[in-house]
Amino acid sequence: MPTQNDSLWSNDGSTKANWSQLFDVTSPEDDLKETPPADSTTSSVAKHRQILNLLFMIDVSGSMRGQRIGMVNYALENIFKELKRRDEANAVIKVGLMEFSEEAEWLTPRPVLLDDFVFTKIQAQPWLTNFGPAFDKLREKLSRNAFMDPDVGEYFAPVILFITDGEPTDVAEYPDALARLSRNGWFKQAARFAIAVGEEARNENVARLLSSFTGDAKNVRYADEGEALCSLIQYVAIRASQVQTSMVSVGGNTDKNNGIFDDTDQIFGSLVD
Repeated sequence: MPTQNDSLWSNDGSTKANWSQLFDVTSPEDDLKETPPADSTTSSVAKHRQILNLLFMIDVSGSMRGQRIGMVNYALENIFKELKRRDEANAVIKVGLMEFSEEAEWLTPRPVLLDDFVFTKIQAQPWLTNFGPAFDKLREKLSRNAFMDPDVGEYFAPVILFITDGEPTDVAEYPDALARLSRNGWFKQAARFAIAVGEEARNENVARLLSSFTGDAKNVRYADEGEALCSLIQYVAIRASQVQTSMVSVGGNTDKNNGIFDDTDQIFGSLVD
Protein backbone atom coordinates (compact mmCIF):
# COMPACT_ATOMS: atom_id res chain seq x y z
CA MET A 1 0.00 0.00 0.00
CA PRO A 2 1.24 3.53 -0.63
CA THR A 3 2.28 5.68 2.28
CA GLN A 4 1.31 9.29 2.92
CA ASN A 5 4.90 10.51 2.94
CA ASP A 6 5.44 11.53 -0.66
CA SER A 7 3.99 14.26 -2.83
CA LEU A 8 2.82 14.12 -6.43
CA TRP A 9 5.36 15.96 -8.55
CA SER A 10 4.73 17.89 -11.71
CA ASN A 11 7.51 19.10 -13.99
CA ASP A 12 8.71 21.56 -11.38
CA GLY A 13 8.13 19.22 -8.44
CA SER A 14 5.56 21.49 -6.83
CA THR A 15 2.03 20.30 -7.63
CA LYS A 16 -0.33 17.75 -6.19
CA ALA A 17 -3.25 15.91 -7.73
CA ASN A 18 -6.76 17.10 -6.93
CA TRP A 19 -8.31 13.67 -6.60
CA SER A 20 -11.85 15.06 -6.54
CA GLN A 21 -11.26 16.08 -10.16
CA LEU A 22 -9.25 13.07 -11.20
CA PHE A 23 -12.05 11.16 -12.87
CA ASP A 24 -13.97 14.11 -14.33
CA VAL A 25 -14.29 13.52 -18.05
CA THR A 26 -13.37 16.61 -20.04
CA SER A 27 -15.62 17.18 -23.03
CA PRO A 28 -13.74 16.99 -26.34
CA GLU A 29 -12.88 20.23 -28.07
CA ASP A 30 -15.41 21.13 -30.78
CA ASP A 31 -12.74 21.73 -33.38
CA LEU A 32 -10.81 18.48 -32.97
CA LYS A 33 -10.07 17.16 -36.44
CA GLU A 34 -11.40 13.73 -37.32
CA THR A 35 -9.61 11.38 -39.69
CA PRO A 36 -11.09 8.41 -41.52
CA PRO A 37 -11.27 5.03 -39.76
CA ALA A 38 -9.03 2.13 -40.71
CA ASP A 39 -9.96 0.26 -43.88
CA SER A 40 -11.15 -3.36 -44.09
CA THR A 41 -12.77 -3.40 -40.68
CA THR A 42 -14.47 -6.75 -40.18
CA SER A 43 -14.69 -7.04 -36.42
CA SER A 44 -18.15 -6.88 -34.86
CA VAL A 45 -16.52 -5.23 -31.84
CA ALA A 46 -15.57 -2.23 -33.95
CA LYS A 47 -19.09 -1.69 -35.30
CA HIS A 48 -19.98 0.28 -32.21
CA ARG A 49 -16.77 1.09 -30.36
CA GLN A 50 -13.21 1.69 -31.46
CA ILE A 51 -10.21 0.08 -29.80
CA LEU A 52 -7.75 1.88 -27.56
CA ASN A 53 -4.43 0.15 -26.94
CA LEU A 54 -3.05 1.22 -23.58
CA LEU A 55 0.65 0.32 -23.67
CA PHE A 56 3.01 0.30 -20.68
CA MET A 57 6.81 0.17 -20.99
CA ILE A 58 8.25 -0.63 -17.55
CA ASP A 59 11.91 -0.40 -16.54
CA VAL A 60 12.72 -3.55 -14.51
CA SER A 61 16.45 -2.96 -14.15
CA GLY A 62 18.23 -3.49 -10.85
CA SER A 63 17.71 0.06 -9.60
CA MET A 64 13.93 -0.43 -9.78
CA ARG A 65 13.99 -3.15 -7.11
CA GLY A 66 12.19 -2.67 -3.83
CA GLN A 67 9.67 0.09 -3.26
CA ARG A 68 9.86 1.42 -6.82
CA ILE A 69 8.71 -1.73 -8.58
CA GLY A 70 6.28 -2.36 -5.72
CA MET A 71 4.57 0.98 -6.34
CA VAL A 72 4.49 0.34 -10.09
CA ASN A 73 2.75 -2.98 -9.47
CA TYR A 74 0.30 -1.41 -7.05
CA ALA A 75 -0.50 1.37 -9.51
CA LEU A 76 -1.01 -0.98 -12.46
CA GLU A 77 -3.30 -3.25 -10.47
CA ASN A 78 -5.46 -0.29 -9.48
CA ILE A 79 -5.51 1.16 -13.00
CA PHE A 80 -6.89 -2.06 -14.41
CA LYS A 81 -9.47 -2.36 -11.64
CA GLU A 82 -10.62 1.22 -12.18
CA LEU A 83 -10.84 0.91 -15.95
CA LYS A 84 -12.73 -2.37 -15.66
CA ARG A 85 -15.17 -0.69 -13.31
CA ARG A 86 -15.95 1.91 -15.95
CA ASP A 87 -18.00 1.21 -19.01
CA GLU A 88 -16.12 3.27 -21.58
CA ALA A 89 -18.81 4.33 -24.05
CA ASN A 90 -16.43 5.25 -26.84
CA ALA A 91 -13.83 2.50 -26.77
CA VAL A 92 -12.89 -1.08 -26.13
CA ILE A 93 -9.67 -0.89 -24.11
CA LYS A 94 -6.86 -3.37 -24.63
CA VAL A 95 -3.72 -3.60 -22.50
CA GLY A 96 -0.15 -4.17 -23.66
CA LEU A 97 2.67 -4.60 -21.15
CA MET A 98 6.41 -4.53 -21.85
CA GLU A 99 9.26 -4.92 -19.37
CA PHE A 100 12.80 -3.94 -20.23
CA SER A 101 16.27 -3.97 -18.72
CA GLU A 102 19.20 -5.13 -20.85
CA GLU A 103 16.65 -6.69 -23.22
CA ALA A 104 12.95 -6.01 -23.74
CA GLU A 105 10.01 -8.39 -23.72
CA TRP A 106 6.30 -7.98 -24.30
CA LEU A 107 4.46 -9.76 -21.51
CA THR A 108 1.40 -9.51 -23.74
CA PRO A 109 2.31 -10.85 -27.21
CA ARG A 110 -0.86 -9.10 -28.38
CA PRO A 111 -2.92 -6.50 -26.51
CA VAL A 112 -5.44 -8.16 -24.22
CA LEU A 113 -9.03 -7.02 -23.80
CA LEU A 114 -9.28 -5.26 -20.48
CA ASP A 115 -12.10 -7.55 -19.36
CA ASP A 116 -9.86 -10.57 -20.01
CA PHE A 117 -6.63 -9.14 -18.64
CA VAL A 118 -5.20 -10.83 -15.56
CA PHE A 119 -2.38 -8.78 -14.06
CA THR A 120 0.68 -10.59 -12.74
CA LYS A 121 3.13 -8.60 -10.67
CA ILE A 122 6.34 -7.55 -12.38
CA GLN A 123 9.70 -8.43 -10.86
CA ALA A 124 12.80 -6.24 -11.15
CA GLN A 125 15.92 -7.94 -12.52
CA PRO A 126 19.60 -7.48 -11.55
CA TRP A 127 20.47 -6.03 -14.95
CA LEU A 128 21.38 -2.72 -16.58
CA THR A 129 18.99 -0.39 -18.42
CA ASN A 130 18.96 -0.38 -22.23
CA PHE A 131 16.41 1.78 -24.02
CA GLY A 132 17.27 0.64 -27.55
CA PRO A 133 15.67 -2.82 -27.34
CA ALA A 134 12.52 -1.33 -25.80
CA PHE A 135 12.18 1.23 -28.59
CA ASP A 136 12.70 -1.43 -31.25
CA LYS A 137 10.18 -3.80 -29.67
CA LEU A 138 7.61 -1.02 -29.55
CA ARG A 139 8.23 -0.08 -33.19
CA GLU A 140 7.75 -3.69 -34.32
CA LYS A 141 4.34 -3.87 -32.67
CA LEU A 142 3.01 -0.48 -33.81
CA SER A 143 2.08 -1.97 -37.14
CA ARG A 144 -1.00 -3.20 -38.97
CA ASN A 145 0.73 -6.57 -39.03
CA ALA A 146 0.83 -6.65 -35.23
CA PHE A 147 -0.92 -4.57 -32.54
CA MET A 148 -2.86 -2.33 -34.96
CA ASP A 149 -4.37 -5.04 -37.18
CA PRO A 150 -7.25 -3.46 -39.16
CA ASP A 151 -9.02 -6.82 -39.37
CA VAL A 152 -9.57 -6.60 -35.62
CA GLY A 153 -11.19 -3.17 -35.73
CA GLU A 154 -10.80 0.57 -35.89
CA TYR A 155 -8.30 2.21 -33.56
CA PHE A 156 -7.78 5.30 -31.59
CA ALA A 157 -4.13 6.33 -31.55
CA PRO A 158 -2.58 4.36 -28.66
CA VAL A 159 -1.65 5.67 -25.22
CA ILE A 160 1.97 4.85 -24.36
CA LEU A 161 3.40 5.26 -20.85
CA PHE A 162 7.16 4.85 -20.42
CA ILE A 163 8.41 4.43 -16.83
CA THR A 164 12.10 4.50 -15.90
CA ASP A 165 14.33 5.63 -13.05
CA GLY A 166 17.37 6.92 -14.86
CA GLU A 167 19.58 7.22 -17.90
CA PRO A 168 20.14 4.27 -20.25
CA THR A 169 23.38 2.36 -20.38
CA ASP A 170 23.24 1.90 -24.18
CA VAL A 171 24.09 5.56 -24.85
CA ALA A 172 25.65 4.76 -28.22
CA GLU A 173 22.82 2.57 -29.48
CA TYR A 174 19.48 3.94 -28.25
CA PRO A 175 19.45 7.15 -30.42
CA ASP A 176 19.27 5.09 -33.62
CA ALA A 177 16.48 2.96 -32.16
CA LEU A 178 14.56 6.08 -31.14
CA ALA A 179 15.04 7.55 -34.62
CA ARG A 180 13.58 4.39 -36.17
CA LEU A 181 10.66 4.50 -33.75
CA SER A 182 10.02 8.18 -34.45
CA ARG A 183 9.35 7.42 -38.10
CA ASN A 184 6.50 5.05 -37.20
CA GLY A 185 3.09 6.50 -38.11
CA TRP A 186 1.25 5.12 -35.09
CA PHE A 187 3.98 6.36 -32.75
CA LYS A 188 3.71 9.86 -34.23
CA GLN A 189 0.03 10.00 -33.37
CA ALA A 190 0.19 8.23 -30.01
CA ALA A 191 -0.44 9.94 -26.70
CA ARG A 192 3.10 9.50 -25.33
CA PHE A 193 4.01 10.06 -21.69
CA ALA A 194 7.06 9.32 -19.55
CA ILE A 195 7.50 9.14 -15.80
CA ALA A 196 10.98 9.52 -14.31
CA VAL A 197 11.32 7.86 -10.91
CA GLY A 198 13.48 9.08 -8.05
CA GLU A 199 15.67 12.06 -7.31
CA GLU A 200 18.56 10.85 -9.47
CA ALA A 201 16.29 11.00 -12.53
CA ARG A 202 15.82 14.73 -12.06
CA ASN A 203 18.53 15.94 -14.39
CA GLU A 204 18.83 17.58 -17.79
CA ASN A 205 19.99 14.43 -19.57
CA VAL A 206 16.95 12.42 -18.48
CA ALA A 207 14.61 15.33 -19.23
CA ARG A 208 16.05 15.74 -22.72
CA LEU A 209 15.93 12.04 -23.51
CA LEU A 210 12.38 11.48 -22.27
CA SER A 211 11.18 14.64 -24.01
CA SER A 212 12.51 13.25 -27.28
CA PHE A 213 10.41 10.13 -26.64
CA THR A 214 7.20 11.96 -25.74
CA GLY A 215 7.65 14.79 -28.27
CA ASP A 216 6.83 17.37 -25.59
CA ALA A 217 8.63 18.21 -22.35
CA LYS A 218 5.23 18.79 -20.70
CA ASN A 219 4.48 15.08 -21.11
CA VAL A 220 7.45 14.11 -18.93
CA ARG A 221 6.63 13.92 -15.24
CA TYR A 222 8.71 13.21 -12.14
CA ALA A 223 7.85 11.33 -8.97
CA ASP A 224 9.50 9.96 -5.86
CA GLU A 225 9.12 6.28 -5.26
CA GLY A 226 6.26 6.14 -2.74
CA GLU A 227 2.68 7.33 -3.06
CA ALA A 228 3.72 9.98 -5.56
CA LEU A 229 4.82 7.38 -8.10
CA CYS A 230 1.76 5.20 -7.61
CA SER A 231 -0.62 8.14 -7.87
CA LEU A 232 1.02 9.66 -10.92
CA ILE A 233 1.01 6.41 -12.91
CA GLN A 234 -2.68 5.94 -12.17
CA TYR A 235 -3.49 9.54 -12.96
CA VAL A 236 -1.74 9.67 -16.32
CA ALA A 237 -2.95 6.29 -17.58
CA ILE A 238 -6.61 6.77 -16.69
CA ARG A 239 -6.83 10.44 -17.63
CA ALA A 240 -5.00 9.96 -20.94
CA SER A 241 -7.32 7.07 -21.80
CA GLN A 242 -10.34 9.30 -21.19
CA VAL A 243 -9.03 12.12 -23.35
CA GLN A 244 -7.77 9.88 -26.14
CA THR A 245 -11.09 8.08 -26.52
CA SER A 246 -12.80 11.42 -27.08
CA MET A 247 -10.91 11.73 -30.36
CA VAL A 248 -10.68 9.78 -33.60
CA SER A 249 -7.37 9.18 -35.36
CA VAL A 250 -5.74 6.51 -37.47
CA GLY A 251 -2.15 5.35 -37.74
CA GLY A 252 0.06 6.07 -40.70
CA ASN A 253 -1.13 9.67 -41.13
CA THR A 254 0.13 12.80 -39.49
CA ASP A 255 -2.33 14.96 -37.62
CA LYS A 256 -2.02 18.49 -36.32
CA ASN A 257 1.37 19.43 -34.90
CA ASN A 258 2.93 16.63 -36.93
CA GLY A 259 0.98 14.01 -35.06
CA ILE A 260 2.39 14.81 -31.63
CA PHE A 261 -0.26 14.45 -28.94
CA ASP A 262 -1.09 18.02 -27.96
CA ASP A 263 -3.88 17.76 -25.39
CA THR A 264 -1.58 17.92 -22.37
CA ASP A 265 -3.75 20.61 -20.81
CA GLN A 266 -6.68 18.19 -20.79
CA ILE A 267 -4.55 15.49 -19.15
CA PHE A 268 -2.93 17.67 -16.51
CA GLY A 269 -5.59 20.33 -16.14
CA SER A 270 -6.73 18.76 -12.85
CA LEU A 271 -3.29 19.14 -11.29
CA VAL A 272 -3.36 22.18 -9.02
CA ASP A 273 -0.72 23.97 -6.95
